[in-house]
Amino acid sequence: MSYAQAAATYQRNAVLTASPEKLVKLLYDGAIKNLEKGRAGLVDQKTARSAEVGNSLGKAMGIVGELRASLDHAAGGQIARDLDRLYEFSLDQLSQANLTRTPNGVENTLRVLRTLKEGWDGIIAN
Repeated sequence: MSYAQAAATYQRNAVLTASPEKLVKLLYDGAIKNLEKGRAGLVDQKTARSAEVGNSLGKAMGIVGELRASLDHAAGGQIARDLDRLYEFSLDQLSQANLTRTPNGVENTLRVLRTLKEGWDGIIAN
């Protein structure tokens, strides 16, 4: 088994055995990783219009969309409504960044997601 295969197997098992709270943290990690990759590509004019940047932004948007879709508005009350607004803002910012191929919207979304992840890190043990 190659290193890449072993890493993929480990990651798959980590996701399959994770608690719902841990899954949210993993989703934030994945979104942030893709946003950082996309931002790096957008900063350089040679790569700003590349498919790789579009793929990174698309993956991040998919993750934020999943986070938004998983909100339980009945149980979550005001917190769920606030998160919904933050996710909507983030998706709008990423759409604009993808259209304009500038990093501003990605940076705004990174600030939101990093803040939310810090909150989860503060209440959920690894």
